[in-house]
Parts: sequence; structure tokens; C-alpha cells
Amino acid sequence: MNDVDARGKCAPCKYQNNICDENCPLAPFFPSNKVDEFDKVIRLYSIDTLINMLNSVTANEKKAKMAETLILEAKIRYENPVYGSLAVIEKLNLEIEETQKELDLVQKTNAFYKELSERSSLNKKNEEISTSSTQSLQEYMSNLTLEEAMSITEHPIIQDVKKDHNF
Repeated sequence: MNDVDARGKCAPCKYQNNICDENCPLAPFFPSNKVDEFDKVIRLYSIDTLINMLNSVTANEKKAKMAETLILEAKIRYENPVYGSLAVIEKLNLEIEETQKELDLVQKTNAFYKELSERSSLNKKNEEISTSSTQSLQEYMSNLTLEEAMSITEHPIIQDVKKDHNF
């Protein structure tokens, strides 16, 4: 029993109703269990074109890759006969754009919260400095005589500090 009998007819030979021999150029790429895939490929390319394309590649690995690519293209063209792979490319480009916009939004939000955190820590430091300054001012003013205190409190800077801290 030879290898052809063991595997049965390949999909192209079934399609053409031929006897599949050991030299069948399409048998390695379209075995008998890939009839549906071959049907989709044959809608786009004739058998002669398919054989010519596969023969234009020298390495078997590249032939296998070409066959996979042709199957994928045929599947996409079957699913979307008008735009084919262009529809898939456009869909992926839209997803990339949406993801990029989402990434930009996340980065801006992250930057906003980082700045907010920095401002918050800066405000805490300013409050600590302001509190210690206010306490120092109150201590200084309590040690002054009434006349000295009156002349100092009329200074515009002191007026601003008093306004800010509700003295």
C-alpha cells in the first residue's frame, strides 16, 4: 500500500475527480481533510495559477507558508467578498487608533493625578511653613510693646498675612 492510498485523494484531485498520484504538487498543502479550504482557494485562483504560484517558490517551507497565506486570503475574501483583506486591515487600523486615543487619555489622566499629588504635597509643605511662620509672628508680636505692635500691624504685608489667616 503506497502513501497516496493511505492518505486518500487530496482536495484538488477530489475537486477535479482525478486519481491522486505521489507527484501531485498540491497534495502536501491541501490534503483530503482540507476540502473546504481548497474550495475557497479555488474560487479565487485556478488550479494552474495555484500550481504556478507554489512552483515560483523554491523552499518547501516557503511553499507551505504561501499555501497558508493563500488559504487565509481565500477565507477572508469568502467572508468579505467586496473588500477582502482590506476590510481586515481597516478594522485593525481603527482598533489601533481607538487604542492610541485610549492610551493618550490614560497618560493624560495619569499626568493630571501626578500633578495633583505633587501640588497636594507642596500645599502641605506650604501649610507647615505658613503655620510655623504664623506662630513665629504671633510670638514676636506678643513680645512687642503696644506702640511697636501698632506700627508693625499697619504694614501692608502684615495686613495681607492677617487677612489670609483670619487674625
